[in-house]
Amino acid sequence: MARTLLLFFALAAAPLGATSVTPPTFAQLTARARTIFRGEVATIRTELVTQADNRAIFTYVTFRVREILKGTLPAGTDSTVTLEFLGGSVGELTMDVVGMPRFSVGQTELLFVDQTGGQICPLVAMMFGRYRIQRHPTTGAEFVARDNGAPLASTDEIALPLASPALEAQLAARRAAPLTPAAFSALIRQEAVRAVTP
Repeated sequence: MARTLLLFFALAAAPLGATSVTPPTFAQLTARARTIFRGEVATIRTELVTQADNRAIFTYVTFRVREILKGTLPAGTDSTVTLEFLGGSVGELTMDVVGMPRFSVGQTELLFVDQTGGQICPLVAMMFGRYRIQRHPTTGAEFVARDNGAPLASTDEIALPLASPALEAQLAARRAAPLTPAAFSALIRQEAVRAVTP
């Protein structure tokens, strides 16, 4: 337990101010993404990395890519891509980064991958760059959900804070008609084309 606290406090001293994120608009989210893809989580691996006196835990999430909506996969890759996220657990050591998306094997995701790189999270605006493909518990119909699990009924909701009372009230009134993965994918493709069309 002492090792967990020691690591936590050592890591907490690191500059993690980037976890305070301003929600982007749909246009900003799409424009900032180098690659946008839909994929299934294949594997999750965590690793404790030590460099000199610094230690950090990283989580490596490998996705089986099902559909590319913008951009391409890195050269030399096949139909899988691995993204690196700061934080995770290794044995009794845990590093928790507020706002970092968490994944589970088998889950289908729609991800907006940042074009700048070198950050603590590879997604545009962290949790705002991750959309979960879920199934309705009774009908089995697929729908798009935000990082907090709330159904996404309109791309206008992307610019709203996650888990805020205002957001939840708006979504509650529209949960009968969340976006389907196909509809959301079509809107992303349209926006990506619009952004580069003079």
